[in-house]
Amino acid sequence: MPEFCVHRNLIALCAALLAGASLYSCAPKTVPAVPPKATAVLPKKTTTPIQPTTLTFERPKYVKGIYLTAWSAGSTNKMTKMMKLMDDTELNSVVIDVRDTGEMYFNTNIKLAAEAKANMHAVAKPKALLELLQKHGVWPIARIACFRDNFVPKKHPELAVQLPNGKAWSDRSRHMWLDPYNKKNWEYLAETVQYALDLGFPEIQLDYVRFPSEGSSSSQVFPGRAKYDDPKAKPEDVIAAFAEYIGTKVRAKKAAFSADIFGIISSSKSDQGIGQELEKLAKPFDLVSPMVYPSHFAKGEYGIADPNKSPYEILIKSLGDFKKRLPDKVVRPWLQDFSLGVKYGPEQVKAQIKAARKVGYEEFLLWNAGNHYTATALARDERLSKSKPPADSSVKAPESAQKGSQIPPSATK
Repeated sequence: MPEFCVHRNLIALCAALLAGASLYSCAPKTVPAVPPKATAVLPKKTTTPIQPTTLTFERPKYVKGIYLTAWSAGSTNKMTKMMKLMDDTELNSVVIDVRDTGEMYFNTNIKLAAEAKANMHAVAKPKALLELLQKHGVWPIARIACFRDNFVPKKHPELAVQLPNGKAWSDRSRHMWLDPYNKKNWEYLAETVQYALDLGFPEIQLDYVRFPSEGSSSSQVFPGRAKYDDPKAKPEDVIAAFAEYIGTKVRAKKAAFSADIFGIISSSKSDQGIGQELEKLAKPFDLVSPMVYPSHFAKGEYGIADPNKSPYEILIKSLGDFKKRLPDKVVRPWLQDFSLGVKYGPEQVKAQIKAARKVGYEEFLLWNAGNHYTATALARDERLSKSKPPADSSVKAPESAQKGSQIPPSATK
């Protein structure tokens, strides 16, 4: 799952679930303007330039997509099946992993990725992949997980969240993290985003746009904090500044900019200790995708005895909060198409889509770590138009997508 919507009591479980399948992430909204210094620093050029491809992707009126791992995207057989699913149902978009827990799934030629031995080369022919999606009228979204990273911290612990002894800190699921205060990490992630844009992706979706949430925060040391513009800056402001910084690069290519965020943050006025205060987090993005998986809400949440058994009811409540707090923001929720404690099938998936529409959200993304989706839950004879987005939409399609890049969001995103 991109860094997905999660509940406080299920963060560890979600992280383990999503990491094991290598889904979902987090993003911010309205608040004070980001300090100029936070957005003015440009990344150093360390990437071998790629030849831009001339691709044109027309954004669907309503994006309705699924998550695909880079390995699925790089498989001819799997993509043949996925394109048939797209052709046969109302689906019109795919979220593809470019980077996950530090792994680079495309040949980005980024120096730091090579040094950290993070290259996986899951997609050998990225141009052919994007051309296939273009042929089928499918809107491709590049998922780029940000600060959770199991590769760079091993090679460069000075770039990582550390323990007091200087070694890289890790959370309960044994994942290491890049230090959000260190702008060298911003530059590294910006290079990855630029690669995806140059390859041809018309939308960039950030995941794990946050500070670590699992594990002992008392043992965390952020070495980059001392040199940050404002060493006393709150995590939520650091994350907002980072998002603004990346957003300038995405908008320069006239591409769409989105983020995966925790589903639970809509019911809290704090940043949950991870830098995700809803309004601030959402502000830099064109749209946000909260991970509102019913299985990730605690029993009794919103007064619902067992949210996992009541997908329609819990989404009405949760997405209703997003609607109240982000009335002018496009929200495209991640929905659950997997079983965790309760068997999920067509009825449960349809219930979530129905709830989202009831609240006023026509767009959605389905998450399944194994990339197996319930086709019978999707409309076949009432497919929505793949025309340009309505005039009031804040997400604009690129004039001419000339870009490129890929892994999934996690349940604790």
